[in-house]
Amino acid sequence: MMEALVPALCAWGVPVADIHYEAFGPASVKLPGAGVAPATETIDVEVRFERSGRTLAWDGRDASLLDFAERHGVEVESGCRSGSCGSCETRVLEGAVRYEHAPDHDVSPGHCLLCVGRPSSSLVLEA
Repeated sequence: MMEALVPALCAWGVPVADIHYEAFGPASVKLPGAGVAPATETIDVEVRFERSGRTLAWDGRDASLLDFAERHGVEVESGCRSGSCGSCETRVLEGAVRYEHAPDHDVSPGHCLLCVGRPSSSLVLEA
């Protein structure tokens, strides 16, 4: 409901400054113009999924590495999609991952959460 209502309010002409809401669970409600990362942070890098043997070009249009993997048919475990459960935790073999907001799950050293992570360099992931 929130995913439909919040953008509809903007479409109906309600000023963004007047829209206030709370989203629980996956932070999937986005105001128009409030993208995941500003265009200046978008990087074009390669992401290699070692187990599946796929190397793909990240262009920044996906909200997370999990969305990116799923869009390209790379199967990975996932659960909450909000950085809380840890089921998508994957070992980073090379490169670095950044998070817009720190995940709730304690990520093991040398690992990342695909559901809320984005590459900050070329990556090689165990997945």
